[in-house]
Amino acid sequence: MKMKKRSFLIASAMVASTFLMSAGVQAATPADQLVIATNMSSMRGLDPNEINQLESAEIVANLYERLIVLSAEDITKPQPGIAESWMVSDDGKTFTFKIRSGVKFHSGNSLTAKDVEWSLRRLVKLGLAPSVDLRQWGLTDKNVDELIKATDDKTIVLQTPAVWNPSLILFSLASFSTSILDSKLLSENEKNGDMGREFLQTNDAGSGPYSLKTWRVNDLLISDAFKDYWQGAPKMRRVVLRHMPESSGQRLQLEAGDVDVATRLSSTDLAAIEAGGKADIQKTPGFGFYYLALNQKDEILSNPKVREAFRYLIDYDGLANTVMKYYGIKQQTIIPGGLPGASGENPYKLDIEKAKQLLAEAGYPNGFSKVYFATPVTPEYEVAQSLQANAAKAGIKLDLQGGDHIGKFRNREFEVFSARTGERLPDPHAVLASYATNPNNADDAKLAGLMAWRTAWDVPKDIQDMVTAAAHETDQQKRADLYAKINRAYLEASPALITSFQRTDAKAVRKEVKGYVGHSTWLTRWDTVSKDN
Repeated sequence: MKMKKRSFLIASAMVASTFLMSAGVQAATPADQLVIATNMSSMRGLDPNEINQLESAEIVANLYERLIVLSAEDITKPQPGIAESWMVSDDGKTFTFKIRSGVKFHSGNSLTAKDVEWSLRRLVKLGLAPSVDLRQWGLTDKNVDELIKATDDKTIVLQTPAVWNPSLILFSLASFSTSILDSKLLSENEKNGDMGREFLQTNDAGSGPYSLKTWRVNDLLISDAFKDYWQGAPKMRRVVLRHMPESSGQRLQLEAGDVDVATRLSSTDLAAIEAGGKADIQKTPGFGFYYLALNQKDEILSNPKVREAFRYLIDYDGLANTVMKYYGIKQQTIIPGGLPGASGENPYKLDIEKAKQLLAEAGYPNGFSKVYFATPVTPEYEVAQSLQANAAKAGIKLDLQGGDHIGKFRNREFEVFSARTGERLPDPHAVLASYATNPNNADDAKLAGLMAWRTAWDVPKDIQDMVTAAAHETDQQKRADLYAKINRAYLEASPALITSFQRTDAKAVRKEVKGYVGHSTWLTRWDTVSKDN
């Protein structure tokens, strides 16, 4: 009986909404609430040390605080967060942070350096995917207790076993993974030594501008403004996230005024919304790429001329003006735009005859057949279909198979694969460490976190050596020069990982919403938001 009543109410609400829209009456979200339409399908809890996904990261960015802040306007300059100041030792291996006084957790507990110590140690000890933000600098579960210490309630000292460019450490401490957790609350809610992991699936332990009130998986998330937030209570009393996996549904709700922000929209819906004039389309450049991966364990695909031929089968300009208009910026080099060493050079274009020539020189004048795995979502699948059609003109038959094949890619069980990546560290090292290093190309090395290893590409040693040298270089100009050399060398190497577009994340934001600013490292804030209505 309850289910029937609920279904009736939902149906009635949909009819009422349709009637209002047809009558020309616009709904409006409350003036003190921000309503965001999103896709929660891939959200698995809200533990900052466990998540690794854009939608969850935005939520965590507002439930928690971090030592360092990267402003959306200039993410290359670390700014004070929970750490009001910091110092780097002369040898470049010791970072000392002074913790801000008067910061409260949502529980009412005071935030101290001990919470910072506990949180950063927890990240490393859990060893889940986000732990790379600290583990890549030499911190392990065996040494972290010695290398991260609170010397008093206001001082935290972090040491690295080796000297790295200090910006890499500071950028890492601005990541969602290094959020500061309420150690007392999580210790009270620990189960079987899980350091509060089960508790954080449906609760928060933060000190951010918003606190979690309700989360129903694949349905609804409600967060309320934290009145004791150290920077003052936000203007939006409440932020609501609604699960809307269908792009068309999000568009209708946005146009009707039932939601303020729409995400994960199709190019068609984005174009319609932009033409409608009720919302702005926000395109935030990210530090990832739309890429094509060619498995180097395959005799044909490991031929450099074959790899280069694929570069001439991508319709860069055609895609840029259509399906990728909102989702990417044409880029064929490996360092994301806006970072040291980046280049605007794009030497390749769609050229079927040039691809045929290269295939003939490689010994395959009649082409070949391969299985092609691609993610069946916009815009990845449209990009894959375009490549399939162009490849056929050159004699390459690609058996395009949509589906969730990321596991096969990570295990080297593929021939051709395409998708997109999303790095968070605003530094070339984040991309290069994955795309341009492969210290052990053996199958049993299982370096699945590295894109180059996944493709079985034995990266040229000179490129790998330059990537390592640049990460350790403390002189910023020398780093920039090294990255420019790496960018050129990668382009000329006919890599097994072909980049075509730098990723952008597109959102539609109603014009009355002010201060909702996309963030390249996924840390969009809600406490900056206000409304005109």
